[in-house]
Amino acid sequence: MKKLSVEKIEHPGFLEFVCTGDHVPEDWEELVDLIYQECQRTGKNGVLVNGMSLSSVMDNMTRYRVGLLVAEKFGPSYKAAALMPREHINFFWETVAHNRGAKVRAASDRDTLVAWLSEQD
Repeated sequence: MKKLSVEKIEHPGFLEFVCTGDHVPEDWEELVDLIYQECQRTGKNGVLVNGMSLSSVMDNMTRYRVGLLVAEKFGPSYKAAALMPREHINFFWETVAHNRGAKVRAASDRDTLVAWLSEQD
């Protein structure tokens, strides 16, 4: 099992975190903290988590915990987008975070998510 690997890319309008390998729930908690710190450091309020190369699917309990954490950390001040293979998306983390006031979106189309991140609120 290859541990989760994360590469940060700073785009003009948002930060991208490319995730590869396998993962455990703690990896996602650490990633949310890292993303929050990088948003604070750069002043950017848009984030794209690119999980197209993940080797396993996130379980529903982890999705729930990540949704709670994203809502707690980011609230309505940030936009968080998750780019995942279509078969990995069930919208559960998105629903959990959204119901708690966070601006989040999951999709398998990068262009759709980048356009959403670029929209003015």
